[in-house]
Amino acid sequence: MIASKRLSKLALLLCCVPLVISAASAASRREVVKLPVPAMMIYPGDKIEEGMLREHGFFKKSVAQLSIVSRMQDVVGLEARRTLFPGKPIPKNAVQDPVVVKRGSSVLLVFKEEGLEIRAIVEAQESGAIGANIRARNPDTGLSVLGKVQEDGSLLAEGE
Repeated sequence: MIASKRLSKLALLLCCVPLVISAASAASRREVVKLPVPAMMIYPGDKIEEGMLREHGFFKKSVAQLSIVSRMQDVVGLEARRTLFPGKPIPKNAVQDPVVVKRGSSVLLVFKEEGLEIRAIVEAQESGAIGANIRARNPDTGLSVLGKVQEDGSLLAEGE
């Protein structure tokens, strides 16, 4: 009889503990965060504008481990690297600064060193955004050079 009372108290205690834990975890699962999501299909190369986005609520626990954009101002003005689907969170690696120089295009290369300035037309070997260092090739000589992408779409190579 004494053993059965202890057993029933123990069973009652064990039954109550999971209810308390599950109630706490249920509350954390219900916490909602607002995230920017595409309001329409956004294709690779599209520049993202504010009208293309809306905010949508997600359970915090379901998106906590994801590397996604959390604020609208962090994605407006960027370019999509891959297709973004309506209503889905935007992965951080799915957007990039807008590409100014595209691979294979002819680009003006400006070389500057101690007051000397040389200009040449080169072929971009990589695509790049403003400030990126990309490789380009001189089609006449076949030599490669590294240049920094400028706002006007040219490359700047400086001597040392």
